[in-house]
Amino acid sequence: MAKRLFLFRRWLGLQIGSEGSVTIRWHFSCVFVGLTLGVVLAGCGRRDSQAVSLADAPLEAYQRELLEIAFRAASAIPSDPHIKSRSQAQAGVVTACLALNQPQRALGYIERIDDWRRGTAYADLAMHCLQRGYKTNVEAYLGTALKIAEGAEDWRKDRIVDQVAVVRAMSRPAADFDAETAALAKMVSSQQFDVLKEALATYVRLFDRVYSDVERRTTVEASIRASWDKIPGFVRLDLLMDMIEHCLAHSDRTKALDLVKEAREIADSTSWQPTIEIPVKAKLARLRFLAGDPERASEEAKDALELFDAKRDQIANIYRAQTLRPIAEAHRAMGKADIAMDLYARAVEAGVENPNSRPRAEDLAATCCSMATQGAEPSLELLSRIREIQEGLGDPW
Repeated sequence: MAKRLFLFRRWLGLQIGSEGSVTIRWHFSCVFVGLTLGVVLAGCGRRDSQAVSLADAPLEAYQRELLEIAFRAASAIPSDPHIKSRSQAQAGVVTACLALNQPQRALGYIERIDDWRRGTAYADLAMHCLQRGYKTNVEAYLGTALKIAEGAEDWRKDRIVDQVAVVRAMSRPAADFDAETAALAKMVSSQQFDVLKEALATYVRLFDRVYSDVERRTTVEASIRASWDKIPGFVRLDLLMDMIEHCLAHSDRTKALDLVKEAREIADSTSWQPTIEIPVKAKLARLRFLAGDPERASEEAKDALELFDAKRDQIANIYRAQTLRPIAEAHRAMGKADIAMDLYARAVEAGVENPNSRPRAEDLAATCCSMATQGAEPSLELLSRIREIQEGLGDPW
């Protein structure tokens, strides 16, 4: 405000004469002064959505610590030769931060990712800013993502560039729906599986954005389903589960439950490895509960846990924790906090069954992120154990 007035005063060119009188320029500008001050002062009282500062939402102390431990664990993984594992684990923490509306914390973590995933993480942050109303931040983060893409190769570069294109398309007015779908259609035609997968995930986000427009939502859903035969069943299930989440966010339990039933039919129609079957059934149990079928959901969550216990020895130790986490999340959603915390404790211990620190770090980071995003506060004993594991990470990796 002061700066604006200072510049305005200079523009006026006020000149005080030797007798202390203001020259004719002041009299000529009096009307303009009144009008301009009115605009300036009115502007000071208005908070435009495009001028919102990037700020983190309040978090519980245990959630902050869990995120910090998760990122420390991920960053402990040596870049050489584990750059992929390190960056994936770090990006997972960024995703958790954005889920908890922690864009500033996410930004700090993004800047420490060493490979091309830093570019996709910036694009994810731009998408978050777009959805939350931090519009002035969007292009800056997309520009940074594109600079990172310049140093990437092959499909990695394409993935960053395509994500940037999608965010830019989605930042246009609603009237540009055709432009958004055209950008996504181009991605779907890609021969790279990761690009196709990202395109479909973005279609699902568009499904959410246009949900209240039945015609457009139907068009988007049809576009998603048109690619069913290009993707494996477990990816199809992931997309359906994301669509269910959006239905629930729009209080459409009827549509959500219909999609839960469809997804469950897919899950039951194929013979899966336990590392796929158990998490999928646990996630669907959670979604069924949220869609308004608590009795069957409780039975399915119980069945998922029994299935894990029955097939535990068939699951390699590096995959046990990731198989347990969705069961814990399902019980947490159903309000069964004690069972959920017991399962999280089991996941923490399952994550250290392998003697190598790389899988230990990956599992610890993922379990901490799950507890933080699900609002599952660990006991002092469990938190102490989590700290101990993180501090003990080291050779061999």
